[in-house]
Amino acid sequence: MPPEVAARIAVTGVGAVSALGIGARSSFARLVAGERGFGPVTLFDVADQRSQLAAEVRGLRVDEVAPAGEAARWSRSDRMAVLAAKDALESAGLAGGPLSLALGATTGGMFEAEAALAASVEGASSESLAAALVAYPISATAEHLAATIEGVERSVTICSACSSGAVAIVEAAAWLESGRAERALAGGVDSLCRLTFTGFGALGALDPRPCRPFDQARAGLGLGEGAAFLVLESERAARARGARVLAWLSGWAVAAEAHHITHPDPSAVRAIELIRAALAGGGLSPRDIDYVNAHGTATPQNDAMEARALAGVFGDELTRVRVSSSKGQIGHTLGAAGALEAAFTVLALEQGVAPPTGGLESPDPSLPLRHVLGEGERAELRAALSSSFGFGGTGAVLAFERAAAAPRPRPERAARSRLVVTGVATLGPAGALAGASNTAYADPSAAREPAPLALLERLDPARSRRFDHVTASVCVGVEAALAAAALSPARVGLVSGTAFGNVERSAAFLRRALERGARAASPAEFPHLVPSAPAGNASIYLGLTGPVVTVSALETSAEAAFALAADWLDLGLAPAMVAGGADPGDPVVARALGSPGPGAGEPSARAAWLVLEREDAARARGAAPLARLTERVEGRAGPTALLARLAAAPEGGRAVVVLGAGEAACRGALAGSSWEGARLVTLSRDLCARESLGAFGAAVAVALVASGEADLALALASEPGQAYASVFERSS
Repeated sequence: MPPEVAARIAVTGVGAVSALGIGARSSFARLVAGERGFGPVTLFDVADQRSQLAAEVRGLRVDEVAPAGEAARWSRSDRMAVLAAKDALESAGLAGGPLSLALGATTGGMFEAEAALAASVEGASSESLAAALVAYPISATAEHLAATIEGVERSVTICSACSSGAVAIVEAAAWLESGRAERALAGGVDSLCRLTFTGFGALGALDPRPCRPFDQARAGLGLGEGAAFLVLESERAARARGARVLAWLSGWAVAAEAHHITHPDPSAVRAIELIRAALAGGGLSPRDIDYVNAHGTATPQNDAMEARALAGVFGDELTRVRVSSSKGQIGHTLGAAGALEAAFTVLALEQGVAPPTGGLESPDPSLPLRHVLGEGERAELRAALSSSFGFGGTGAVLAFERAAAAPRPRPERAARSRLVVTGVATLGPAGALAGASNTAYADPSAAREPAPLALLERLDPARSRRFDHVTASVCVGVEAALAAAALSPARVGLVSGTAFGNVERSAAFLRRALERGARAASPAEFPHLVPSAPAGNASIYLGLTGPVVTVSALETSAEAAFALAADWLDLGLAPAMVAGGADPGDPVVARALGSPGPGAGEPSARAAWLVLEREDAARARGAAPLARLTERVEGRAGPTALLARLAAAPEGGRAVVVLGAGEAACRGALAGSSWEGARLVTLSRDLCARESLGAFGAAVAVALVASGEADLALALASEPGQAYASVFERSS
């Protein structure tokens, strides 16, 4: 029988690390008191920067949390994440799992990697620089958390820039709503680093003073760092163990603006839709909301857009709804912001107090909001919103209700439908292929010459001037997949997998700033360095307005993207999702890993994308699915455990197994399983290197089923710490 679906989602624990302190409750107490965490930057030299202030977390020592002898491999982000996660689990009365882990991040261990970059200016070898820069991918923190916390069953690392932490909470909700998990630890982390400080300075976005959200004299944001997690449980699981419920996560929404890589849409149309969707999902109306923890970055454009969005949703109700921004006290913590602000929103409901907006002295009269000034205001808070908006335009809104709230009718959710693949597109040595033609890659011995596809030349030069090869691969490949599915991009979401982000481009940006000074840093270049930038740029270029994010899981990044896309279809966040990955051909990564791989430094493309839809919706629009996704499992237990959870392969059926990353481990797991006798397909490393490997595997599996060469196809991959299995069958 399928797992029981959660009736409500309980928040049973909160944990946080911020410039106001170690611990969620101590940080919140200082927040309510109106204290501010800004001070002179001490982590790196900012003498030539527009601002010398940030909200640093003081007194962090990595060796206090890292296993013995491993502190050199642990980052500042890892340290904050472990402290916040343990705080959340202790708050929930838990020692560990079983639980699932969703983490939002943007910087990873960049702060530590930059030390090698700084040394390279003084003559360090490019090999040592390369090794340092890829030693701290954003997914490393989730791995270190899983090594520290007992019982983590699955994990995912999500990047959607400044909304990452909130989006991770939505992914946890997807797991609980579908019954794939009963308990999750979800949140975000980011540490300060030269890259982000220099980049935001180059954009002219930093206020030389502590930032002043919604103030008429506001002059930009103030950067901060931190981490926060929520423990989320199905109501049944929380009740069964007698857990204390702090609040209910009642509604959520994630979507992209498709407007601009840094500037919000001044019309606030998408932000209004997001807020309304989060309310509707929880069965809430504007009359039920008493407090909003706003994104409130203190930039002129963002604050004006957000105030316009709140006015568009709340109308006359806005005069009574308290609004504040935590960034005036803890800074903009980027990937951690949505998680920290969600934790503070939960505590506001639990304690009946709306925190203030630090630094707000002269509210902008053009933004008619009911601000909380000075110190927190005691009030009976029934329900509250926490809003986050990120680079590339992906926003997330979370709706919470106080613990005493009675269950309320929620909108009737459509019955879960099977998922189907309606479009496939690959860019590889055989050129641009679609659908069943991808059976060409099922023979790894077939001789193929790389096919330069001149992807940038296929794009409108006026709208793609700053695009790199990876972004072009995403734009061209996703557009081809949508065309193969005969699907309009409107309301469609995108999940792109990446292992390291654009290391070479980030290194070049930092070298220039370090060698020539911060004023030499390019403001036009910085927004394209965030790991989620290629997906964000693609959403803007193609007009994708569903949820658009990036996930990171080293060689199984594409598999992680596919899994998250399926989760969000189950959750009803979009009518269709595109998932896949593109190899960056990054020479810095290639040198560091000692294997250039295909496309390294070359213009030839390696990318694969699949369009996933609910079968009922696809049939309703007249689509002819290529294959049906019958089963999907993922987890940290390894491929053998995953195969044991799958239905047995039918005897005598024409089954095929397509192997991705971790070929040796997967072959070992197949031995003795019901899939042992299936035809094996291994993908040549001449075909693709890392990020797109799993996407090519899924494309080949779907193609073999669609062409009639197989009745059933299993795409199987394994990375130390995570494994993925997806089963496709012919769709009649």
